[in-house]
Amino acid sequence: MIQLLAGILALLPTYLVRFQILGIPTTFLEILTVIFVLVAASRANQESIKKIKNLGWLNTAIFIFVLSSIVSTIISPDKTRALGQLKALVLEPILFFYAIIISVKSKEQFYTALRWLFVSASLISLFGLLQSVSSINLPLRFWGAGTEIRRITSIFEYPNALALYLGPLIGFFATLALSKYQLFKNRWVIWAGLVLMIGALLLTFSRGAWLAVTLGLLLMSISHFGAKKTILPAMFIILIALALPTVRQRVLLGVSDASSSAHLDLIKIGVNKIIGNPVLGNGLSGFRTTQTQAQYSGEILNYPHNIFLNFWLETGLLGLISFLAIFGLAWQKIKNPALPAGRHPGALALASGVFLLIVLLHGLVDVPYFKNDLSVLFWFVMALIYI
Repeated sequence: MIQLLAGILALLPTYLVRFQILGIPTTFLEILTVIFVLVAASRANQESIKKIKNLGWLNTAIFIFVLSSIVSTIISPDKTRALGQLKALVLEPILFFYAIIISVKSKEQFYTALRWLFVSASLISLFGLLQSVSSINLPLRFWGAGTEIRRITSIFEYPNALALYLGPLIGFFATLALSKYQLFKNRWVIWAGLVLMIGALLLTFSRGAWLAVTLGLLLMSISHFGAKKTILPAMFIILIALALPTVRQRVLLGVSDASSSAHLDLIKIGVNKIIGNPVLGNGLSGFRTTQTQAQYSGEILNYPHNIFLNFWLETGLLGLISFLAIFGLAWQKIKNPALPAGRHPGALALASGVFLLIVLLHGLVDVPYFKNDLSVLFWFVMALIYI
C-alpha cells in the first residue's frame, strides 16, 4: 500500500492523461486513486472503523462539505461538468484521505511516499529549468513575445499550474530541511532538489506563489528559529532575488498588468454573485455561466481566483464554512501537544502547517484546491496531520 501511495504522489501530474471509460471522463491519476481506495476498503476491519471514528469533528466537517458539494452539483447550470468536479475534486480525494487513514499505521511509513513526492517534484522542476532555455513543450503563448516575460510550465499546461503545485511543496520540504529532518541519508540531496524547485518557481513568474512561499517560510522561521536569526538572512535572499531584472520587473508591475486587472474583474463578478445569492452561490462549475450572465468580455475562467470566493461560489456558504472548519481543525491538531510520543514528529507537523499556510496565502489570488493534483495533495497532507 505504501508503494502504491508513493506511486500516486510521484504521478500527480498524470491528471493530464485524460480518457473515457464507458463514456465517463476520467484521468490516469483518478484511476490510481480509485485503485488505492478499493484496495484499502478490501482490507478494512473493525480497527479501520475505529480509526475513522477517532477523527471526531473532522468527520462532521467533511460530511457537511460533501453534502454542500452534492447540493451545488444539483443546482449547477452545467451538471455534466459539475458531476465531473464532484467526482474528481471532492469524493475521490476525500475517499483517498480515508483510505490513507485506515492503511497507514504511523508517520514513519510515510517516508517512502515523501521521498517519491520529493523526487517527482525535483524532476518536474529540472524539466522546467531545461524548458526555460530550450522551449521544449512550452506553449507558444508563454514564449515571451514582445514585452511579455517567458514563463515556464514544465509538464503542466500553464505557469500557474506549476506554481500552485511547487509552492506548498517548497514550503513543506524546506521546513523539513531546516528542521534537519532526515528524508535522505545525504542532506545535500534535499537541498539540491529545493534549489531546482525554487529555480523553477521563480521562472513561472507567479507573483502570488512567490509571495505565499516567502511569507510562509518567513513566518515558520520566525516561530521556529526566532526573529533575530531570520530577518537578516531573509532580507539578503529577497534582495538577491530582486537583483534579477526579470524578477524585479515582475514585482514592480504590482496589479497594473492585464492579468492582475482581469483577476480583479473576476473577483468583482464573484462578489456580485455572492451578494445576489449568498447561500448557494453559483453551484459547482457555475462560475463560467456567472461570467456570461455578467456580460464579461475577458477570457472566461473556471474560478474567481480567491480561495474564499472559490469555495463560496462553488459549494455555497456551508461549503465554505465546512472547508474553513477542516482547515481550523487541522491547525488545532498540529498545535495539540497532548499526542502520544512518536505519533506527531515536530518536523512533519511544522512542515504540514507551512504547507497549509502557503495554500491559504496563495489562495488569496489563485485557485489552490480545484485541480486534480492539488486536491489529492491537500488530502494527503491532511492524512499526514491526522495519523
